[in-house]
Amino acid sequence: MSVLDLEGKDSDEIVFETFQLNDLQKEIFQELRNDQLTVKQIGNQVERSRSTVQRALQEMLEKDLILREGKTEKTVYYVYTTLPWEDIKELTRQTISEWYEEVDEKLS
Repeated sequence: MSVLDLEGKDSDEIVFETFQLNDLQKEIFQELRNDQLTVKQIGNQVERSRSTVQRALQEMLEKDLILREGKTEKTVYYVYTTLPWEDIKELTRQTISEWYEEVDEKLS
């Protein structure tokens, strides 16, 4: 038995499962990879409303998978991007290790 079934999964899928990303969050993650986009741009690309995208982004920010940076032109706005891939892999390793330690403690 495996808690996280690794059969045939690539690193993206392991990250998505570790952080329990839903389909929309997975799609947003792929759009943000190596790019900086506003909420409006993301909404257009994933064909979802601004509020739906903002909720998904907020959850991803809370999981430390993406970054938000303030920009100023005529008004203040935010752009979003993913962490560098190496940082995401390390965060995934750390999250799985912390989970393992919690499980081990509860079983002791």
